Amino acid sequence: MFIRLLPWLGGFLLALPLMELMASIWLAGEIGWWLAFWLFASALIGLGILKSWRFTTAWALVDTVRAGELPLGRLFWVARTLIAALLFIFPGPISDVIGLLLILPWPGGKTVRFGPDSASTAADGIYEGEFSRVEESPQPLPHETTK
Repeated sequence: MFIRLLPWLGGFLLALPLMELMASIWLAGEIGWWLAFWLFASALIGLGILKSWRFTTAWALVDTVRAGELPLGRLFWVARTLIAALLFIFPGPISDVIGLLLILPWPGGKTVRFGPDSASTAADGIYEGEFSRVEESPQPLPHETTK
């Protein structure tokens, strides 16, 4: 199904600069010079998102992968944030609206667990294992004296 959408997506990406130009001209007629402020502010927002994305999101994703999990929702969120930052940097009101829609919170996806503990972890959050109780001894441990 995704293969059928690729030509439409390619056509949209080719037409996006022309649509941005037309929307910017129309919006400049409506709000005037405030459009220049809007475009400058959205580029700064995009650069800020891109700068913070590098440090926080990438390291959080690396830590979860090291823990033996691959959260698909978080991985999708990382991709959406990067694309949204680039759309904010690209000048135009249409790309800003698309970037804003990408930043909005969406429901999370599944988490794929891998590694040595993945076989004992159930999909519904039930963990199986064994335990034993250890009783504390009633006698205190002897203290060593140092000389």
